[in-house]
Amino acid sequence: MAKETKFVQVEKRKLELSNLTKTLFPDPEITKAEIIQYYLSLSPTILTHIKGRALSLVRYPEGISGEAFFQKNKPDWAPEWLEHVKLGEEKQKDYMMASETASLVWLANLACVEFHQMHSKQPSFGFPDYIVYDLDPPENYDFEHLVSLAINLKDHLEGYGYSVFVKTTGGKGLHVITPILPSYTFNIALEAARDIARPFVQKMRETTLHLKKEARKGRVLIDIYRNRSGQTIVAPYSLRGSHQAPVSMPLTWEALKDATNPRKYTFRNSVKKVMSEGDAWDGF
Repeated sequence: MAKETKFVQVEKRKLELSNLTKTLFPDPEITKAEIIQYYLSLSPTILTHIKGRALSLVRYPEGISGEAFFQKNKPDWAPEWLEHVKLGEEKQKDYMMASETASLVWLANLACVEFHQMHSKQPSFGFPDYIVYDLDPPENYDFEHLVSLAINLKDHLEGYGYSVFVKTTGGKGLHVITPILPSYTFNIALEAARDIARPFVQKMRETTLHLKKEARKGRVLIDIYRNRSGQTIVAPYSLRGSHQAPVSMPLTWEALKDATNPRKYTFRNSVKKVMSEGDAWDGF
């Protein structure tokens, strides 16, 4: 059966979209066309955060009930105007970047549901521009308690002179992030994160820096190891490929205090929230 296609104009680019009626999320039913529309609607806000960053993309060609895989290398058939960069040892991976609205639409048409970003951006790919503390709780951990921990971590980080931002991951955790000048290597950023996190973990005994689950013993992992070169985190406002299509939502600290569910923000309510309240990370 020939795939259904449609040509659309996105700013100065003419794109061919395909299989727009395919269901990517079964409950509630969300089609590929709706996923494309989501990223189109929020493109000015999303691009503020991911423009110039190398991306790892999670694709769900048959929907979230089918096989998922990371797309890191630019396909040979990608359009010439799609920005990309070769990184890693011997520059063996050719990462795609989203520098304009058409990039987001083209990638969403590949059933790229999740956008994961690197911690540095063009032209300083060797120097991160933020440090991330990934709060990863054990299963069935009380989210309100996790919020309290994040607020305590914010106070701790501010004691070192950092500005601190927070977002949900679209899963069960939170990302606490401190912007930095892109003047330090990934190794130095990781060392700084470790030196800062250690006294916090010593004070907050319900937290740990141990990556191995058997060593965590029910404690919240403060994952500083995401700050290594080549690592990524899910991008702000990215959808996640799980039930109800949750979103990794940037929040103000006041909004976080009122949050009771890490998956509160979804495909269905996120566009309205951003359109009415603006970008919680404005000025990041």
